Amino acid sequence: MSSTPRGVRWITAGLLVVALCGCSSLTAGTGGDTGGSAPTGPAADGPDVPAFAADLERVCTEGLGFSGLPAYDREKKTVHPAMLMNRSGDDWSQSEPSAGDYPKGWFLGYSDKPAGAELVVCVERTKVTATGKVCDMEGDDGKPFKVRTYNTSYRLRVVEARTGEELYRHTGEARSDACPVYMLTSQGEDEDKYYNEVRPKDFRRNVRPFIAP
Repeated sequence: MSSTPRGVRWITAGLLVVALCGCSSLTAGTGGDTGGSAPTGPAADGPDVPAFAADLERVCTEGLGFSGLPAYDREKKTVHPAMLMNRSGDDWSQSEPSAGDYPKGWFLGYSDKPAGAELVVCVERTKVTATGKVCDMEGDDGKPFKVRTYNTSYRLRVVEARTGEELYRHTGEARSDACPVYMLTSQGEDEDKYYNEVRPKDFRRNVRPFIAP
C-alpha cells in the first residue's frame, strides 16, 4: 500500500509472506488516481459525487459520504462495487487489487469512475515494529545497500460511500521475517526501511460479505 513510488530496488531473497492476525467486529453506525479534488456540495453543479478517487479520503477520515453516489442495499443480491483506499503515511490514495485477487467488478480500478462506488474499503497502517532483520539489497544502479524490515499493525474498515456509515472494522498485523524481492519507497518514507503490509487478497474474506451477492 503505497503513495507515489520513488523507485524500485531489487534483491534475490525469498518471497514475502504476510501472516494476519487480529480480531474483527461488526459495528452499527458509526495511487491510482491522485488528482486534486473538485468542488462538491450545494455550491457545485450537479449531484454531490467524487470527481477523483482522492476525494473519497473524506469518507475514510471523517465519515462524510457523497449523497450523489448509489445507495447501498446489502439485501440486494448483486455485486456492490467498492473503492480501495490506503494510507501508509500522511496521505490516502486509491489502490487496485492485482488481477486474480478478486472477481471482476468487486473493486473499481484506476480507470473506473469513483462515482460508481457503493462502498469504500479503508486500510491504514497504525503502528510499525522493527523485526531486527537487515537485508542486503542491490539498487537499480547496481550499488548494494541495506534495508531494515518492520512489521505493521493495520486497521481495515468497510464504509458506505453514500452516507459515510461504518459497517465493519477489523484490526490485525502484517508480519514476515523474509527479505523482500523488491521494494517501492513511498514519498516521505526512508529508503532504508521496508514495511510489511497487508495485501488486498489477505482481507478478501473480511470484505466479501459486504461486496459479494
